[in-house]
Formats: sequence, structure tokens, C-alpha cells
Amino acid sequence: MAEGYDTTRFHSTIDESFVCCICLGVLQDPKQCENNEHYFCSGCIKKHLEKTSHSCPVCQDKLTVETLRKAPRIVADCVSRYKISCDHAARGCDAVLELGALQAHVQDCDFMPVTCSNESCDEVVSKRDVKQHELDLCRFKTTTCDDCGKKMSHHKYGAHSCVLRRDVDEMKNDLAEVKATQNEMMKGMRDGMQRLTIAVESLQKSVNSKSTDIVVIAGRNPKTKQILSSVERFNLFNQTWTQLPGLKIARWLSAAVIFKNQIIACGGFDESDGHLDSIEVLDLNGNRPEWHEFFVNLPIKVVGHKCVVHGNRLLIIGGQTKPGENLDTIYELLLVPPYSSKLLCHMKKKRIFHGVELFDDKVLIAGGEETETDVEIFDIARNECVEMPLLPSPVFRMGTVRRGDAMLLIGGLASIDAGKYRNEIIEYDFKTGQSKVLLAMKTGRAYCSCISRGNTLIVIGGANGEFDAMDCFDFLSNSWKRLPSMAEARRFAPAVVVNMENLEF
Repeated sequence: MAEGYDTTRFHSTIDESFVCCICLGVLQDPKQCENNEHYFCSGCIKKHLEKTSHSCPVCQDKLTVETLRKAPRIVADCVSRYKISCDHAARGCDAVLELGALQAHVQDCDFMPVTCSNESCDEVVSKRDVKQHELDLCRFKTTTCDDCGKKMSHHKYGAHSCVLRRDVDEMKNDLAEVKATQNEMMKGMRDGMQRLTIAVESLQKSVNSKSTDIVVIAGRNPKTKQILSSVERFNLFNQTWTQLPGLKIARWLSAAVIFKNQIIACGGFDESDGHLDSIEVLDLNGNRPEWHEFFVNLPIKVVGHKCVVHGNRLLIIGGQTKPGENLDTIYELLLVPPYSSKLLCHMKKKRIFHGVELFDDKVLIAGGEETETDVEIFDIARNECVEMPLLPSPVFRMGTVRRGDAMLLIGGLASIDAGKYRNEIIEYDFKTGQSKVLLAMKTGRAYCSCISRGNTLIVIGGANGEFDAMDCFDFLSNSWKRLPSMAEARRFAPAVVVNMENLEF
């Protein structure tokens, strides 16, 4: 039988008259005693009368299940208007609604626990994630053998007879080739092992070097709403966070790049100064780096923009110069004397909160608020933009990285009204314009920064409710790993990879 609602779930002040004196929860299906209008949850008072006593717990008048009366309609109406959190709040639902609408919401809530329908899988996931889990992530999903057409669980596929037979046939062919050209193969193997050893050592030095760090710059704390000037670095070797010197100007919605082992942070928004055109530089070539102002400012005051470095030039792409005025411009600023700037061209669309990645002498520009699925390429040599095939779905306020010939678009929002953080990672091929959902994150993310290193993808901040979280995806093992969190939660905090060897702090 139903008992009362936990009072801690309510976002309204509760009248004590509507609290059940048996369970001390807010009345559910309220009943009253026969004579004195003492209110109880239907389930609570019936259990009391059936197992404990035949009297009202408050006034002690004689009372039975049969003589219970339904509470006046005004009681139920008052209770139904109280604001209450969803039954699935602990799973991530942030809905707050009137009690009278709770049952209908709970039955259709995206966070309702659902058991995977794949045979032998007992994992429970949220309703919104169950299809993704069943089709892509579940180890018990159905896989069909290309050779015999037999269907089986994915985790059994590696031991399937067709797969084993194919592996054996390949091994026989390999052995035959080795026997036929043994000397040549042995020499090739020795050469190959030598090259592989060199490549592995090089990769280990680049990925695991103690001097290789990720630096996360400023942003805004979503809990305190404070615009930040603090800067943190994460060492990939020992997986620890440390503080770096802070910016001179707190800023968020800014952009950051690396130029000749210098971190350049530019533009953004500050509470006192509004839209910024200032540039700050952290020179990592000395012993004790400190932020200092660059020789010149950006050609415009701008937020929500993206930047890339091409040669000695900083390209400033899109953004917003003042509220409501999004830009379709691409500006150039020389990072060496004479530090001149100029407008290069206009994009096909006005863009803010979009994605940008550099591919040799071309820049791939994708998504953004109001542009959503539109993609174009800026040809640096020709100073012109060319439209490309659309993204599979709208996305903005996402993170992006370059991986080979593709841009990865990580998380983001599909629309302002929906407000749901996406967990998909979209792969967009720079050369062909083809795109697909490459994989899914464990949780939705927006306002995040991303780094690609070798076979790993690192996603920083932006997790729904966890803006200090950092996760790493290993493309070799096809698995996610949670890394140590930042010291401070951040939104729109750009991140760069730097070499901090021989620096002192």
C-alpha cells in the first residue's frame, strides 16, 4: 500500500495538516477518521487498523477500515499543487513539478530505470540510454556471423567456429608464405621490429613524458557563477593536477592556442569589462612563467569564437561582438612584428559556439548556435569558404578535436529549448564530408574541452552536473576511464597541450 511522500523531496512549504502522523510523509491518497477529520495516508491507516488497533491514532475514537472516510477534495487539491522532485532525481532527473502531475511524468521519465532486453544481460540503465546500450554498448547484443548467418551474443563471437576457422586458415596461409620466403620475411621482421620499437619509444615519450601537460584556462564556475582567472595543468605521466599562475583578467567564452611554446588566451567575457579584445601570453620557454599582456589586441571584442594558428598568423573565426550580434567573419592577426590584423573573408553562416579544426592549409568549421548542422571549409590560400555536407544532427557548445582526416564533435547541445546534454561523439571526414556517430560517452557533456593524444581522447569538464570531471577514451581497448578531477569546476574553459620541461613554479 502507498505511504506518504518524503518531505525532503518538496520544493514548497508543507502545511503540517497535510503530513501523515503515522509515516510523517506528505499525504498520499488521504483518508480521515470518522469523527474528527484527522488525516492519514490510505495505506498507513489501513495497515494500522488491520494489524495494530481499531481506533484513530490521534483521537483514539473507534475506527475501522469500513468507517474510514475519504478526505475532502480540497485536501487532495492542496496537496496535489505542492512542488515535488521526480522519483528518479537520484538518477539525474532535475524535473520539479506539481504532485498531481508526478505519476504521469514518472511513467514517461527519461531517467526511469530500465533493464536491458538482451538475453543474459541484467544491467539497469536509464530509459533514455537503453537503446544506445542495447545496440552499441551491451556485450550481450546480438551479432550475426558474416559467413554462416548464425546469430549470437557479441561476447561469444570470438569463439565462434567460423571465426576460429578463419583465423586458422589465415595462420596456415601466413605459415606457407613464411616457409616460401623465410629469409626475406625474417629480414623484414627484424627491420619491422626495429621500426616498431622506435615508434613505441617515440609514442611513449610523446604521450607519457613527464614534461607533457594539459593546461586548462579560466572559464566560469557553474556553481558559484564566478568568472575565473585560475589556470590548472594536468600531468599525463603521473595524472596529477597543479595550479599555474592565474590570468591578469578573469575571462570565459575565450579561446586559447599554442604558438612557439607560448599559451595565448584571447577574447572572452569579463564581468567588469564585458566583451574583451585583450590577449594574454604565458611564455613556457623561461624558468618561471607569468602571464603578460600581448603587444596588441584582437581586431574585435569577441566571445564564443574559435582560433587556430597557421604559420605566424592567428585566425579568429566567428563569435559574438556584442549581445545578439553573431559574426560571420574570419580575421587574421600576425603574432610577429608588425603585429598587423585584417579581415580575411566572410563565412557562409554567422557562427558562435561552433567547432573549428585545422587541416594543413584549410580550416573545417562545423555546427554552432543557430547554424546547427551547417559545415564549411575555409581555404586559407584562397581566402574563401566552401559549403560542405551537413552534420547528421544539430550541435553546438561541444568540444572538438582533429583525429587523422576527421573532426570529432564531442557532446554539446542540440537546441537551447531542450537543454539536454548530448553523449554522442560524431566523426566528420574532412575529405569526403561523410559523418557518423562514432561512439557514446557514459554521460552527456556540453561546454567541454577535448584533447587527442595518440590513441586516446581526453574530455575535460562539461559532464552533466560534474563540470570538474575528466574522462579518457582508449581507442585500442574501446573503453572509457575516469581521470582525476580538476580542482575547480569550469564551463567554457579552453585547454591546450604543452611541453613544460625544465620549468619551475
